[in-house]
Amino acid sequence: METSSLWRHPDHPGIELLSARYTRFEFSRHWHDELAIGVIEAGAEGLDYRGDRLLIPEQHIVAINPAEVHTGFAGADQGWTYRMFYFDPQLLGQLLEHAGGPPLDPVIERPVIHDPALFTLLLALHRALEQPSLSLTRDTLLSQCLERLFRHHGQRSSTPTPALDRPAAQRVHDYLHDHWRSNVSLDTLETVTGASRFQLIRSFQASYGVTPHQFLLLLKVRHAKRSLAAGCSQLDTALACGFYDQSHFSRNFKRAFGVPPSHYRTG
Repeated sequence: METSSLWRHPDHPGIELLSARYTRFEFSRHWHDELAIGVIEAGAEGLDYRGDRLLIPEQHIVAINPAEVHTGFAGADQGWTYRMFYFDPQLLGQLLEHAGGPPLDPVIERPVIHDPALFTLLLALHRALEQPSLSLTRDTLLSQCLERLFRHHGQRSSTPTPALDRPAAQRVHDYLHDHWRSNVSLDTLETVTGASRFQLIRSFQASYGVTPHQFLLLLKVRHAKRSLAAGCSQLDTALACGFYDQSHFSRNFKRAFGVPPSHYRTG
């Protein structure tokens, strides 16, 4: 069965998202005004692009620059399942302006990319824009995806990574400890540290082994566990700990402890 869904997240109007499974459908020749980046979750997509017929298998990334004419069709008998991002070029320019180091040009060199780390980040970002997630989660994943995409696969892929800012990482660490109940934003952390979001994410991960949003979620689930142990209900715990909703709480609790909160036993 073929399925497809196209939408925009209200907090990220410069990004259009597509989630689809196609078996017989074929795109006619067309182009996008946006940068199109997609992850092939299953099967394979065929692509006519720049005079070549390409095959993008599962676990690979497809990248089509703005205004490039192309098609899309099943590259395997079972078709293909994929998730696409359509990034507004103006949004990309604004975000990459503060990436640090030599300027990054928002143009991708190759249409087929095999980069497991980037694939995982893009998939996580797409899901975070599809289901309830903290703003810090969405914004951190977006920054990580864009930096890796353009620093490793852009036209200036040899640009060096900017230096770390350990003091900024410490300030983020302390701020999140003091405000773990809140839905902290990257804008707030930029204000607190004076560092760009790219630099503070990079520096925090190098210092503590996780990104700021992962650290915030770990703080929330640790406090949630104590709340459940004290006899509080799942709903009250989810609200008190600042989760988006109960499903967001349950999903992240299970990721941390291996069981959903409903299966957590204290005695």
